[in-house]
Amino acid sequence: MAIRHYVLLATDGFIDLPTTKELCPLPDTLQKLYVFGFVGGLYKVIEDDKVTYENQSLNWKDPNNWSSLWAMQTTASIPSPIMWADQGDRLYVTLINLGMPVSHLEDPHTIHLHGAHVATQIDGFPETSFSVPMWMGPNETPPTATYYFMPEHPGTYMYHCHVEASEHVQMGMYGALVIYPSEISLEEASIKMDACGYWRYKGEIQEQIPRYASHRQFAYNDIQTYYDKEYVMLLSDIDLKWHQTVQTTVETGISFNASDFKPDFWLVNGRAFPDTLLPHPQTPPEGSNPNLTQINYESYVHVKTDQKFLLRMINMGYAVVPWHIHGWHFNVIGKDAHPSPFLSISQKLDEISKYMYCCYNSMNMNHGMMNHEMMNMGFTETIGSGETHDLLLMADNKEPVYGRYIFEGQDMIPSLCEQMSEIQAIDPALIADIPTQPVSCNNTNTVNYVNLCAQTKFFPQFYPMHNHDDYKVTNTNTLETPAFSNYPGGQLTMIQADAPSGYMESEQ
Repeated sequence: MAIRHYVLLATDGFIDLPTTKELCPLPDTLQKLYVFGFVGGLYKVIEDDKVTYENQSLNWKDPNNWSSLWAMQTTASIPSPIMWADQGDRLYVTLINLGMPVSHLEDPHTIHLHGAHVATQIDGFPETSFSVPMWMGPNETPPTATYYFMPEHPGTYMYHCHVEASEHVQMGMYGALVIYPSEISLEEASIKMDACGYWRYKGEIQEQIPRYASHRQFAYNDIQTYYDKEYVMLLSDIDLKWHQTVQTTVETGISFNASDFKPDFWLVNGRAFPDTLLPHPQTPPEGSNPNLTQINYESYVHVKTDQKFLLRMINMGYAVVPWHIHGWHFNVIGKDAHPSPFLSISQKLDEISKYMYCCYNSMNMNHGMMNHEMMNMGFTETIGSGETHDLLLMADNKEPVYGRYIFEGQDMIPSLCEQMSEIQAIDPALIADIPTQPVSCNNTNTVNYVNLCAQTKFFPQFYPMHNHDDYKVTNTNTLETPAFSNYPGGQLTMIQADAPSGYMESEQ
């Protein structure tokens, strides 16, 4: 087990939101938004008696760091840094309050680990514990408080400030917290990697899990929750007027009435579509220490066909989100850091199936394994404010079913390629140019399916996922009077599914 120590600093800043539907829009079309947030990140990790300093400049006890810590004022963004640990680790989070230099607010702050089983004193609810005052300058020792959490359960959590939570959460003081199963907790659930790198469940090799996969590729202590890749989707909403009022409240004396809340922007990981397709600014560069690269806020999902991927859905907004995913149905394997009860039911049915199979075989009866579907499946998941849902998907291959129709036609209907070519001849703009991963504003690579038809290429496939309150899949052009909405935008992002491993183009 490890000790993971994060240092977070409360401050304010600005982010830019798109008001159009253009990828990489012109600067004068961006809405500058005043926000609160936490900055900083992982300070150090102690594991096997070895100390690894990920960012020694976060050592607030060293007076030589005070100037650089103070200089982090006005650098807030949305969301705040991801924190993660393994089940049974000791997680420490030290909070420093830099104040709000832009608005001149001197609010205290806390950190509430949402969903964590902790003592009242460190729950971050100021009315039953305490809050952290503002640091008055780099020539003084910063006042701090360190929160402690020893996670008992793996799953998807979140954290946020709980001082004036109605305002501070809306202003952006929140981030994701992910807890992974540990090797010990998996072994207690009869899940263990052997000396040859094979994963076993109750002694049996699990062929569906690659050799030497990490224990952090399980969402829970359950063999059914293995995934190849994971993504955090932190959802939130923005009321521009509320943010503008907070920015000037010291100067004007006017406060915002929270009951007048009316959002203008809807975000995924702090960004609105099409910015959700761009690399996330908080993602560490390649080659960074694994403690920093374990998980990030990238929202353009990129997988290979036949891979399993996990979406860690977090709703920090003030409205229910019906999250819809095109192309695949998902399995809801957990909610609020608790595994779905369907998982344990499914395991019991598997055991019954094996028993019955053995009995039938011993009686020379021609029966196979019991076929059952005991899963919580869906294509739209309703996520309430303050909830987390874990969605597991398999990027199945649709080429065997749809390839012939697309390229050759069938049932006396011409090929879809031919139909799209006719549409292109009428209006080329009606054929979508789709930006491919990784997206760059300097050199955006795109594909369209007419061109892929000419190459007889089925892959890549692209699927959107979005808030199905579709008016929230817009960007409000707040720079114009009267304001109007641009579609698509808002809480929308995409999944790119490449060809499966070992796939040959000649197979199409």
